[in-house]
Amino acid sequence: MIVIQLNEKVTRPPGVIFVPYAPDHSTYINSHNKDVQAISNVTSLQGMVEDQAAAGEAITVLHHDIPVAVFGLVPIWKGLAEFWFIPDEAVRRFPMFMFRASRAFIDISAISYDLHRQQITVRCDDEKAIRFAHAIGFDNEGRLEKYGPDQADFFMMSIVRTE
Repeated sequence: MIVIQLNEKVTRPPGVIFVPYAPDHSTYINSHNKDVQAISNVTSLQGMVEDQAAAGEAITVLHHDIPVAVFGLVPIWKGLAEFWFIPDEAVRRFPMFMFRASRAFIDISAISYDLHRQQITVRCDDEKAIRFAHAIGFDNEGRLEKYGPDQADFFMMSIVRTE
């Protein structure tokens, strides 16, 4: 299980642990993220996360037993998966931890799922998310016009493995 590998390989701040996602975890997430707010306006965030968890891999970051982030991946077909991340505002206190955890999740997932392509979508107006995506290894492939539930433009970003 990827969650076990993350707990073994990633140095965590005190009180932080990775656990398998449980259906109530997303209800604890307090996010001012525009993506999360836009999604919440058109569908149940909890339902969407549950669907993604059922289709792939889903992990929760707990800080003193309180969910501060949920993330995962959905395999599209052999060799391709789309990654997702829903942060609580509290997770911003741990930028280096989230960087290391994200890199570890990307690397472990590539091996576990035999992925040659990992992709994400990022709002074009979210400069912090774009910088973070670049920092953890994603390249911008192009703009998806009116892609979001609020008709916001997004970038498709990917890591493509050639070996």
